[in-house]
Amino acid sequence: MAAATQGGVMAGRFEIFRDDQERFRFRLTGEDGSTLITSEPYEDKETTVDGINGLRDCASMALVADLT
Repeated sequence: MAAATQGGVMAGRFEIFRDDQERFRFRLTGEDGSTLITSEPYEDKETTVDGINGLRDCASMALVADLT
């Protein structure tokens, strides 16, 4: 699988798929193809895409909290 680039930086990839119960989910994969996160189940593709967009918005503004 070829890695996508955005502005010369390797980008992850969101994949929409159906689980064993035929519900929609998405996963975010890293540049090496490893799964970084898997979503909760969604009833339709439209709300799945909304979930992806919500994650993008939240992550772009998220702070890092070091709880060690």
